[in-house]
Amino acid sequence: MRGGDVQELRMIVADVSSAPALRVAPDPPHVIDMPGWRPIVRHAATRMFLVTLLPMATFYVTLSLFGLRTAAVVTASLYYAALLSRVVRKKPVLAAGLLAAGLLSLRTVVVFCTGSAFLYFIQPVIGTLAVATLFAATAIAGRPVLDRLAHDFCAFPDELSTHLRQGRFFNRLSVVWAATYATNAVGTVWLLTNASLNGFILFKSVLGPTITVAAAAVSYLVFLMTVRGQNIAIRWAHHEPWRPAKTGPCTATSGRT
Repeated sequence: MRGGDVQELRMIVADVSSAPALRVAPDPPHVIDMPGWRPIVRHAATRMFLVTLLPMATFYVTLSLFGLRTAAVVTASLYYAALLSRVVRKKPVLAAGLLAAGLLSLRTVVVFCTGSAFLYFIQPVIGTLAVATLFAATAIAGRPVLDRLAHDFCAFPDELSTHLRQGRFFNRLSVVWAATYATNAVGTVWLLTNASLNGFILFKSVLGPTITVAAAAVSYLVFLMTVRGQNIAIRWAHHEPWRPAKTGPCTATSGRT
């Protein structure tokens, strides 16, 4: 090989080695259409008011005017009226709602027979701890019960649910809500043993929703991290009203954001 050819070959090799490496374009994210988060927040806030704040306010006012037994009966009647209104309007009544009605009936009977506010408020703690244990145990077993319960709030498309399972989203979600329920139970017991009845009702009505909102925010962050890890982009349709699960499933499309 002549000297000129060798020099030319060296120049070609140098050019190739100095050329930037070819970059493989990343796959476009899979886009999932979801209802806007603002309607979801409004829906959740309405539910929190009806389920937590309104019953506590009703109990407190009735307690101040008529006593413990009457307050328990009126609060239970309010819950039954809410369930009846859903039946009359032909709205679905979840099994959890019926279970809560049965437990509330038991609490009302106990307080009516004993007149003990401590027994009335300590009974839900047992159920709260049971739920926390259920969430944690099923997550450890690899079959989180929240995989099914989450679909009561939003009917995730099957493909999205598969990606969420691959990203262990429901396992992480179980840890978040198990800790939330355990904190709620411990806080309730502490308030019952250290605060007056009026003080307990006041602090419980504030701290309960605060803990729930904090857990919901953490759950949302875990959801975002999971979908990003699975190369999924969420497209929030803020113009759409809230649609309950199983009546307006989310839809999925492919493309770039």
